[in-house]
Amino acid sequence: MPDNKELVNMLRAVMQEEMQSVRQEVRTIVQEELKPIRHELQELRQGQAELSLDVQNLKRDIQSLKVDTLDLRDGQAFIEATVKDLEKGQSDLKKGQAAIEAAVNDLKTINRRSHKEVFSQLNAIWDDVKRIDSCLDVQEKKAIR
Repeated sequence: MPDNKELVNMLRAVMQEEMQSVRQEVRTIVQEELKPIRHELQELRQGQAELSLDVQNLKRDIQSLKVDTLDLRDGQAFIEATVKDLEKGQSDLKKGQAAIEAAVNDLKTINRRSHKEVFSQLNAIWDDVKRIDSCLDVQEKKAIR
């Protein structure tokens, strides 16, 4: 009959064999249980990579939008300056138009006065011509007699 030490050693050997088969079963079970988790982990990593790429694209798009916003602000400032220039030009044109209208009115007034003066002088000349003609008629009549 084996002594206690031998029995303990035999028991250990049997337990180790049993433990090895249990370990193998546990490993197999754990591996099977881990398969979906590993698959999900792989999907999560892939999703994280896609999200990282999306974040990079968003950062690039945001930077592009910032540049576009600056361009729009520059364009808006240019348009505002152009509008101010156009408004000033319009104001200058209105002043010029008012000056031209005043000058035209002055010219019309001068033209009316000139017409009146010319006709007045023409009437005076015509009256002088009539008087001269009348005087000549009188002198001719005197000369004939």
